[in-house]
Parts: sequence; C-alpha cells; structure tokens
Amino acid sequence: MSFNVIDITTGISVDTPVYDGDPEPLIERVSSIENDGFVVSRMSIGTHTGTHVDAPSHIFVNGKSVDELTPGSFMGKAVLLDLSSGDGCITEDELEKCFVQYINEEDLSVLLIKTEKHSNYCKSPDSGRMLAATAGNWIMDNGFTVVGVDTLSVDSEFTLPNHNLFLRNGLSIVEYLHLSEVRAGIYFFICLPLKLIGCDGAPARAILMDKACFI
Repeated sequence: MSFNVIDITTGISVDTPVYDGDPEPLIERVSSIENDGFVVSRMSIGTHTGTHVDAPSHIFVNGKSVDELTPGSFMGKAVLLDLSSGDGCITEDELEKCFVQYINEEDLSVLLIKTEKHSNYCKSPDSGRMLAATAGNWIMDNGFTVVGVDTLSVDSEFTLPNHNLFLRNGLSIVEYLHLSEVRAGIYFFICLPLKLIGCDGAPARAILMDKACFI
C-alpha cells in the first residue's frame, strides 16, 4: 500500500511570525565543526511558535498542561475546508455551506480550515481569516474533537470565546498550520506536539495522509 504524506507544518526560524507580545524566535550556534567537530545550536522560542498546540493551561489556571494530553487526541480522519476566497471573520454559515458536500463522510473528528491562498511561512501575524464565536459553536455542535487553522489563533476576539469553548470541552486546538498548498478534501491527520512538562502549549510536527491510507 502507498499513500502521500503531506507536511503541513509551519517551520520555525528567526523569521517566523509570532502572536503579538510572544517571544521572538532566537536560534544561534554554540559550537562548530571547525572548532569542535560538531554543531550544536541554542534555541529560544515561545511555546506557541510555528505550528503548535494549545493546552487547557493556556487559559485555565488548573487546566491540563501539554504533556498531559494524549498523542491520540491530535489524530483522526480530517476534512479540510477551503475558505480562502472569503472576507472577514469566518461564520457558522460559511462553514455549513462549505461542509455540506462532506456531510455523508463517516468518522470525521478533525476539522482543518484553510484561509490563505499562498504560502504563510513569512506572512504577518494578522494574515488569514479568524473564526467568529458563532463558528466555534458550529464546530462543537458538529462533533469535531480537533480543530486546526492556518492562522495564529482560532479566535477573532480578545476575549477568546473559541479557546474557552474548545479547551473547556476537550476539543484540541492546532494553530498556524501550513495549508496553502493543500486542496480541500478528506485526509488522515497526525499532529505530535513536543512533550514539554508543565507547559501551556508546544510546537508540533503535523502531517496529512491522503485517502489511500483508509483502504
């Protein structure tokens, strides 16, 4: 059996955009092949840099940290919806209209939302379309257990209604995916965050496998 594996991870470099106020990435070499016979680098980044997951402790005082989340909670059969042609915040009506063609697909647990037409590796943190609070309610009502976006946040509002709704109800959040080169459709999604003990989130590697993997 063969199937395509698609890397949808936004890489981390000193040029990777971060959410307003988050630490800027810093990567520097501390040894070299010429002087030491090997290369080692020092990295300083925020826990929400590049493609990353949010743990409940991101917004809840007694919420679970990222190391307490099971790897299986970031995997599943996914539908990728392309909403890159719209304007403004994504609403529940847009999601419903775009999702209707997949209504008969079984066992969908992951919703991925594409908002960028072009590569988002070097886009500003304000690029892409955020989710309105009503969109968050639609996602919950349709039984998804993972939501992934190509923006830096699942929220368009500073009160973080979607973060609160999702993380309070055990819905896993993956932000800043690289989806611009992936077509809408059905995939299998795998996302593995770093096991950072006691942290509120962690960078992750995320991939898609095409429908051939279901056969």
